[in-house]
Amino acid sequence: MPSAHSPPPGAKSIDQILEIARSKLTRLTPDQLHAELESSTKPIHIIDIRPSAQRDLEALFLVPPTCDSQCEARLKDVVDAEGYRTRLVVICSEGYTSSLAAVALQELGLQNATDLVGGQKAWERFRVSMGKSF
Repeated sequence: MPSAHSPPPGAKSIDQILEIARSKLTRLTPDQLHAELESSTKPIHIIDIRPSAQRDLEALFLVPPTCDSQCEARLKDVVDAEGYRTRLVVICSEGYTSSLAAVALQELGLQNATDLVGGQKAWERFRVSMGKSF
């Protein structure tokens, strides 16, 4: 019998869960997201799932994200208006939780959902390296 401090048989590590989730995504690097935001003729919706206090302290974009972690009704409005093929990019602090959230959106039928590799921290490094405030 396994001890209370050992995972039960069949349990996966967080690394395994992330690997499975990420195998279903075409994740974006910060430069890919920037290029997509600059060139896309269709709306790209950013979903920031960081806690509100963290969002308030760390600005992500000059343009506010489409949704935050409390945006179920707004996301429904986006899908109702644009359909299930709309582009959704989920952002968290470091790109872990966002991978799981993006896969959950795909499982809901939003096949163009993905996330940002490295999350907000990678985006901020990219902005600084470009010398831009976009």
